[in-house]
Amino acid sequence: MPTESRFAGPLPRFCCSVSGTPADTTIGVDLQKLHQEEKRQLAMRSRQSDLNSAFTEFLTTCDDYQLFQLMKFYWDRLEQAIEEGVDGVSLLLTEESIFSGQEYQKITELAEKGNRADSSKLLLNLVMEKGSRARRVMWESFGKVRHGVPKLNKILKVIQEHGSDPFGYMDITQDLSKLSSHLKGKK
Repeated sequence: MPTESRFAGPLPRFCCSVSGTPADTTIGVDLQKLHQEEKRQLAMRSRQSDLNSAFTEFLTTCDDYQLFQLMKFYWDRLEQAIEEGVDGVSLLLTEESIFSGQEYQKITELAEKGNRADSSKLLLNLVMEKGSRARRVMWESFGKVRHGVPKLNKILKVIQEHGSDPFGYMDITQDLSKLSSHLKGKK
């Protein structure tokens, strides 16, 4: 039976029985679940960190022209992918002085009005206009926001899966596309 506290009224009852076993068991199970969740989150953060560092390392091996090629090759997919994360990417580009306050405002206004597709197109077009430093910072920003933007994360994983030669993959893919177009024209 709870006793009166001189501070807050009745004290809560923590144990359901004299031995305390049911409450102890419940607390023990809850602690196990909490510990398992913490371990899962730690493992997930570790995997995310590994992906980020691998992508960052990949970026350091790319020259400006290769980043330009990547951007052109993935343009349509990037447009769609960054619709979900256009606010975060544009903010990172603004913090790195790639975008002006006005450019950032225009991008975010479009997104807020529900024109996320136009917003992401504007972001990519501005980055292309601003040159190689802007492209590099954009790719670095993608690495930072990737885990909150599933479509973008998927693109970056594909790029990483092709290892040291995603450009060979791009060439093969473009050649297959040209061949397919050529064969369609022969019919």
